[in-house]
Amino acid sequence: MAFKNMEELEQAIAASGQSWSDADKQLAQKSMDYGNSIYTLKNDWTKAVQRGDTTAAQDIHDRTDDFRRQYGGYTGGADGSGYIKDSTYFNYSDPYADTLDKLAGDLVGQKKFTNPYQKQTDKVLDRYLNRDPFEYDLDTDPIWKQYQKTYLREGQRARENTLGNYAAATGGQSSTAAVNAASQAQDYYNAQMADKVPELYRLAYDMWLNEGEQYAGQIDTLRGLGSDALNAWSANVGLLNDQLSGVRGLSDDLYNRAYNKWQADYGVKRDSISDTRYEDETSYSRAQSEKQKALAQALEWMQQGVSPDSGVLGAAGLTGQEVQDYLDAVRAQMIASGGSGRSSGGGSGSSGAASQDYNGLFAAAKSAGSNAKSFIANNYKKYGFTSQTGLLEEFEKWNSRQSGFDLAATVGGKVADTLGGSGSGAALSQSGTADLSGIVQKTRERIDESEYSPQAAVAWLRAQGYDDDTIQSILDAI
Repeated sequence: MAFKNMEELEQAIAASGQSWSDADKQLAQKSMDYGNSIYTLKNDWTKAVQRGDTTAAQDIHDRTDDFRRQYGGYTGGADGSGYIKDSTYFNYSDPYADTLDKLAGDLVGQKKFTNPYQKQTDKVLDRYLNRDPFEYDLDTDPIWKQYQKTYLREGQRARENTLGNYAAATGGQSSTAAVNAASQAQDYYNAQMADKVPELYRLAYDMWLNEGEQYAGQIDTLRGLGSDALNAWSANVGLLNDQLSGVRGLSDDLYNRAYNKWQADYGVKRDSISDTRYEDETSYSRAQSEKQKALAQALEWMQQGVSPDSGVLGAAGLTGQEVQDYLDAVRAQMIASGGSGRSSGGGSGSSGAASQDYNGLFAAAKSAGSNAKSFIANNYKKYGFTSQTGLLEEFEKWNSRQSGFDLAATVGGKVADTLGGSGSGAALSQSGTADLSGIVQKTRERIDESEYSPQAAVAWLRAQGYDDDTIQSILDAI
């Protein structure tokens, strides 16, 4: 099992009866990955001793000391309980590791952009698009009613004044001329009142147009504010990227200077290290450097809207949720700038499939390589599925089964070549294929359960009697 903290590890050490030096405990405190690996190696050593396998016990002891050299710059002596300084491996602690982790976490955890003015924009736009068409009703116009009242009053007054003037001139006698003159005076005001109708219609229409222009102006203003907010968000993401790049540069520079000094002090030449030893020589400083490289690669992929494969994510120390949050933000930017926000996937399939074609979908997804997840998400409907729920888990199981079949033949052939292609080697190639497939699965489960380091896994496989070529084939498969 994997221990989460030193308290759990200390309890397990006491329960198992293992003997730990102060140096081993200090190395475990530096990282629980180290502590788990040392605990597992010690546990395997104890089992080898108990079954009387001195060869395996010595091999595990040597592997444990190699581990101490790589990560702590010391060995444990004959029984593993001592402390002997050993500079065979370059040991380096990055002072910028925490800063890099924080910046990377801030960048990956950056929430996708949300326009704070979107609701207001949508509300005004809805009013603008759904307002009533222009109509004018003279009878309901309050201005027209005011004009009407005024002109009718003035017309009546003009009529009465005209009749009064004629009556005074004729001694109070009415006449047709007086009536006609009074009617003409009143008709003048009626005509003036009618002339106001087109003017009032135009005034109402202008008001309707102005209302639309006000809505359009409000929409433009709100869109401008939203664009400013997006620019500020993008600038913040850019700043985090610049900071991460700058600190990574400082980290790499310090690492290179320290490594060059170590080479000068101890005469260690990188090009003299064999390929096998180079694979084993995964010191703490190298692990940090590889993590930085993996993180840079992961960020580069995610900035293009592509999800990194599981190997890169594991090396970079990123979680699936962190990746998804970042991808959402990147895709939002891509959409805002005219991009699709979707990575492409490989594979083939027929649209409108009559049935759910698991094998077709999974085979095409496997062909997509590291983009298998994206392929399934983008193409599941083409293979007859109405939902992608559970498909990724089913694909992993299917792919594991396919890998097991392919691996058995591959490993079996390599073992046969290693043993000369005859005798026991031929037997392994033919009848032992299933056994090798089983040891691959067992090794994978052992790594998952105990968080084996690669070195611990190799030590365990060697204790089972496998040679280096076979072990490498098994690890490649895992």
